[in-house]
Parts: sequence; structure tokens; C-alpha cells
Amino acid sequence: MEKALLFDNLIKKLDELSATSLSFNENEVVKFLRAETKKQRDLLKKFEDSISSQKWDEALASFILLTQRINIIFIYIFQPANISLLTTESKVSPYLEEYISLASLIISSGVLELRPNLKKIGVESINVSIATNPPSVNLSMVVKSE
Repeated sequence: MEKALLFDNLIKKLDELSATSLSFNENEVVKFLRAETKKQRDLLKKFEDSISSQKWDEALASFILLTQRINIIFIYIFQPANISLLTTESKVSPYLEEYISLASLIISSGVLELRPNLKKIGVESINVSIATNPPSVNLSMVVKSE
């Protein structure tokens, strides 16, 4: 399945949640997650289009921005006020878990799409790691000197 469709499926599920059945905190998380997921879907499409058309600068910029947006959501959902939504049987926990899985898939597949083209991009290596405190995806690159 196209990765952008995975974002679309999550957005559709979030749209179907009834705000009246959610707590204030759950509703705020859903609104934030929906808005950010839409932005990430658009960045992912731009990244994939840039890879297809071999616009390496745009592809790299889109991938970096996508990683940054993922970190924004991680910072938000792992705040003390929101972390309980992941650890309890809240109505939004399945959507948060789905998002976390989707974010991991997007980052790993993005790196796999970039790796064969590193020489064309002007990058010697690209590495991704996950930090636990604060939760974040760290992206590092070694740029070739010319």
C-alpha cells in the first residue's frame, strides 16, 4: 500500500471519532494529531515526488522536515499530561499507537529510498537513531566535501 494512503487511512479514522465521546485532553490530542498527520502526508508526497523526479535537494529537505514533524508529535504525545493516553485504555490510544508505527515505517522506508542515491545527493552517509528521553528520531548525515 502506498505510504501516503496509510496517512489517509489514519486521518479518516481520526475524522470519524466523535468529539462528544472524548475527554477534553483526548479531543485536543486528536485535533493536533489530525492536523500534523495531514502536514506529514503532504511532506511524504513531496518527498516521494522529488525522489521520482530526482530532485535530490527537495527530497532531502522534505525528508528532514518530515522527521522534524514526527518529532513534534512525539514531543506532544509524550508530555506527562498526554502519556497516560498511551498507557491506559483510552479511546485514542489505538490511533496513537498506529501513528507511532506509521512514523517508524515512514522514517525507515525514507532512509531506504535515500540510501541508493546518496552519491547523487552529495551525502556520504545517513543514519537514524531513536532517543528515549525525550522521545525523538535523530537524523544525521555526513555531507561530502567538494
